[in-house]
Amino acid sequence: MQWLPGCSCPLCPECFRLHFTVGVRERGVGALGCPSCGRPDLRDEAQRLWYWSTLEPQLRRCLDPDTFSLVTRKLTELELLRDPQFLWCPHCSFGFIFEAERGPAQCPQCHQQCCPRCQLPWDPRHSSLSCADFGSWLRSKETPGPSQGLGVFLGEMGIECPQCGQCFALARGGCLHFQCSQCQHQFCAGCGAQFHQPGSCPSPQCHLRGSLHGHHPRDCLFYLRDWAPDRLQQLLTAANVTFETEPPPEALPNPTGQCPVQEQKELGATLRDENCGRETAPGQAGLCRGHYTEYLVSLINRHGLDPAPLYGPAELRAAAQRHLAAGRSRRRPGESEAEHLLRLRRMLGEEAPVRPRPPRAICK
Repeated sequence: MQWLPGCSCPLCPECFRLHFTVGVRERGVGALGCPSCGRPDLRDEAQRLWYWSTLEPQLRRCLDPDTFSLVTRKLTELELLRDPQFLWCPHCSFGFIFEAERGPAQCPQCHQQCCPRCQLPWDPRHSSLSCADFGSWLRSKETPGPSQGLGVFLGEMGIECPQCGQCFALARGGCLHFQCSQCQHQFCAGCGAQFHQPGSCPSPQCHLRGSLHGHHPRDCLFYLRDWAPDRLQQLLTAANVTFETEPPPEALPNPTGQCPVQEQKELGATLRDENCGRETAPGQAGLCRGHYTEYLVSLINRHGLDPAPLYGPAELRAAAQRHLAAGRSRRRPGESEAEHLLRLRRMLGEEAPVRPRPPRAICK
C-alpha cells in the first residue's frame, strides 16, 4: 500500500497510479489531494508546496515518463500563474515575466506588444486611457462586416478561469456555474463573478449567505436569459447597436429548421457535442430562443449596455437591493413613487455602473 502526504488513507499501487494519471488530465493538479479525505488543502500555499515536494519521489517511481512530465509542467504553470508579473502572450500563447508597472509588454518570442493588464494589442493611445476606455475606443473603430456579429458569437467557445488563467473549451447550453479543474475556483461563465459556498460570502450583509450564490452584474446572462428577445432588441436599438435577425451568409443550409448550435449532451456515461435541436422561430437568426437570447446578451455585454432603463418598478427595486449599499435603496420620507424610482435608476448608473466586456477568445 502507499500513502499520500498529509493523511493516513491507504491506496493500492494501481489506484495510486490511476489517481494521478487520470486526474492530471481531467481535473488538474489543483485537485489531486487524497481521493478519500481530500487532504491536504492545496489552495494553501505552504501545504501545496510541502505536498508536492514530498510526493515527487513517489510520482517519479510510479508514473510513466510522459505523465510525470505533464504533472511537473502543470505544477510549473500553476506557480507561474500565481505570479502577478507572469503573462501569456495573446498573439502566440508564449508565457513570459513582465516586471514593469505599465505597458507595453513585448513578447520575447513573437515580439508583438500588448497591455499587461487587459492584454489587448498595444496602441500608443492606451497610455492616456484606462483599459475599459481603450477597449471601448477599439470597438468604436471596428468596421462592421461578416467577421463580426453572429459569426463571432458562434466562434466564442473559450472560457478562462479568472483566478488562475487556465483556458478551457466550453460548449454552449451548459450551466453558468463553472468550476476550474486546475485551481477549483468556482465562477459564473457569463460574467466571471465568483460563486460562494453557503456561509462563505465575504459580504456580511449579503442576504444569500446561506446558499450557493454569486454577485453578478445586472447585464449578466444570469439575469437577462429570462428576457424576451424583443425586449433585448429594444435595448440594443436604443443604443444604435446592430443585431442580426437572419442567419449569416456563410451559414450552412438548415433544412430541418432546428437550432444548429453545438451543445454538450450526456449520452449514458459519455459526453458528446451535438446540435441543440430545439425549434427556431422567424427573426431569430436561425437559432432557438435560448441561443438567440444568449447572442443578444453577448452584444449587450460587449457594448456595456445597462438594462436598467427598461426595468419595471419591481425589477428596479430588486436590482437596487442587490447592487447598492445596504439602506441606499430605501424610499425617503416625502419622496413620491416616481421620484424614488428615478433616484434608484440614477444611483445604479452612478454607484454600480455596467462595464463593457470584450468577446471571449477561442482557447488554443
